[in-house]
Amino acid sequence: MIHFEREVTDPQLINEMLKIFHHVNIGINGEDGFPYVVPLNYGYEIKDNKLFVYTHFMKRGYKLDLLRKDPRVCLEFSAFHDFPNCQYKRHYHDYRSVIAKGIMKIIDGNEDYETFLKGYNLLYTCNNRTIKPLEERQSIPPMYIGVIECHMHDVTAKSEFPLRTVEDVPFLDVYSMEKDDEPFDISDILENKKK
Repeated sequence: MIHFEREVTDPQLINEMLKIFHHVNIGINGEDGFPYVVPLNYGYEIKDNKLFVYTHFMKRGYKLDLLRKDPRVCLEFSAFHDFPNCQYKRHYHDYRSVIAKGIMKIIDGNEDYETFLKGYNLLYTCNNRTIKPLEERQSIPPMYIGVIECHMHDVTAKSEFPLRTVEDVPFLDVYSMEKDDEPFDISDILENKKK
């Protein structure tokens, strides 16, 4: 990573970053040699040094055909905060991004209800949505849950502004702050890099 001072490696900070994204872009290996990328709603959890991302999709379609041939995927989560008329700490924008590589399992609720239910219930994570509880439905929805398992060593994250604590993760409202042209103090990050 060229700007190593922007790298985020702490799983707790990555967890907080994942809470602010609105969707995930999933890159699937296409038949023509080009990636096939689709945006999807998601839910997630981090456990046992792994990131598990849950998505949902219909039981037919091009995406499903590709995943059955090759379940390897690349995930991209990002959010961008632009403030072109209000420079802050010598920056005109801020961003958060997480990239992860993993393998997607396709879960049918009729075959693995427990995993399907868990994934379905985690979908509320995306956009703080309210979803109708599965128990209140008359039948399992005609969809699959995709579970992407990513080892944390295959997860990279970045932020334009330095992140040290979970309180640093939300975007700042720079328009309501006092003018500040001093660059961020990253001496501690530079010192840690030397170790």
